[in-house]
Amino acid sequence: MIVVVVAAVASGTLMSLAFPSADLGWLAWVALVPLLLALRGASIGRAAAAGLLFGGVAGFGIYGWLFALPHFGLLHFAALALYTSLYPACWCAGVALLWSRRGSGPLVVVTAPALWVSLDLLRSHAGFLALPWATLGQSQHADLAVLQVAALGGEAAVTFLVVMANVAIAQWLADRSTRSARAGLAALATVTVVHAGGAIVLASPAHEASLTVAAVQPAIGLAERDTAAGRAAVWQRLESLTRDASASRPALIVWPETAVGDPRHDAALAARLAALSVSVGVPIVVGAAETEKFAATTNAGLSTGQRDAWNSAYLVADGTVVGEPYRKRVLMPFGEYLPLRGTLPWPAGLVPDIVDVRAGDGEAGFEIAASPAPIRIAATICWESEFAWLARTAVSGGARILVQLTNDAWFGDSRAAAQHNLASVLRAVENGVPVVLASNTGPSQVIDAHGRVPSRVDGFGRTGIATAAVSIGVAGGTVYSRIGDAFSLACIAGAGLGLGGALLRRAPPRRSFLPTFAKEAI
Repeated sequence: MIVVVVAAVASGTLMSLAFPSADLGWLAWVALVPLLLALRGASIGRAAAAGLLFGGVAGFGIYGWLFALPHFGLLHFAALALYTSLYPACWCAGVALLWSRRGSGPLVVVTAPALWVSLDLLRSHAGFLALPWATLGQSQHADLAVLQVAALGGEAAVTFLVVMANVAIAQWLADRSTRSARAGLAALATVTVVHAGGAIVLASPAHEASLTVAAVQPAIGLAERDTAAGRAAVWQRLESLTRDASASRPALIVWPETAVGDPRHDAALAARLAALSVSVGVPIVVGAAETEKFAATTNAGLSTGQRDAWNSAYLVADGTVVGEPYRKRVLMPFGEYLPLRGTLPWPAGLVPDIVDVRAGDGEAGFEIAASPAPIRIAATICWESEFAWLARTAVSGGARILVQLTNDAWFGDSRAAAQHNLASVLRAVENGVPVVLASNTGPSQVIDAHGRVPSRVDGFGRTGIATAAVSIGVAGGTVYSRIGDAFSLACIAGAGLGLGGALLRRAPPRRSFLPTFAKEAI
């Protein structure tokens, strides 16, 4: 048992180091090996317990920044760690079933990663419990060659390769038979071919038109908008940065999430935005909101429940707030709304009541003028970047540029923002479109269609502008944009077949009554 504990802790530690702040993505290719070796021949129960421990250790290293939030304590982290650890616990139980003492064969090199991908799909579609944060695929954001396979199979294809490499290494170390060696070589060959293909894609010249885009990082403090003087300073900063950004004549300027209030109900703000757009002569995507995230109930009379408030993005161009805003559709549970309000009595000591923000009811794309035809852009706000289907449906519907508006000031100078930005790199590659990521306190980035970052503003709380010329995406996006999660669904089928076969192997053989019957008849 001690060996299992040590292995789970080692793998959990290596896994957390694969993500920012350490950001040693190469460790992900071997992080699971100690855990896998410990699972060899283990009972399903012991394997599940090892998965829980692995998930808890990895979760502490990955999600530790949550302690910067008000009202977040050890009890909250324990609940989060227990939930997120259920997925690796299920995976470890499945691997133990595949790696029984009676043998599993080389197919485990395919079945185990297919099971991981299946659980990832569940984790990203689990209702208010959905949490596709810091996936194994995201750990490879700097390995641009392997990342290009996401244009075919999405983030799941990258994850599959990483898990497959871990399983192949572990199986070869545990069983140096000819069959294991062949399976390991096949896995290595697959990873090598994918890297080579990605390198060819990266070296290929772009054929699409190029546009200059800019992301503004204003570093608005959490308390700055509480006073008239603070709001005036925020506006002056936004205006000054926008004028500086316009000097490079970009086709689009993007402000971060909740940069200003609501221009629908604030005529003075709408007029100032309109005047600024005329002055700089560049369309501006503006993050706007009526309420702040993580606003807990206070004694100052803040009402709970739902208000007429949205987390929104507006397009301001040619002196006009253009059309309908994009309203955030995937809200953050316990930050922007209380799940199952009125149905589940959440413990007051665990879940403070909050003011609910309303979810948007549909996609609202923006268009900016370009030659020879207008270009459609689509917005995601805050952690919507984690949900691949939002970007995919927008691109398959005609968007050629994605803009990501975020405000991670709540988490201070922590690894939260860097981890958050990883998903935008995957969204760019999956759909073959650039992403303009405007972050309030940084790092803001311009990401091209292959995941490269030609411009960024580093450092927490710094003001700045990220500006770069990028090729716009191909109409209709990539193969992944068109087929969606087909690869993940195929993994579900593969994992089901593999686990079913393992269950049949573990079942005790049925004793035949025919020989005995024949003997008695004689």
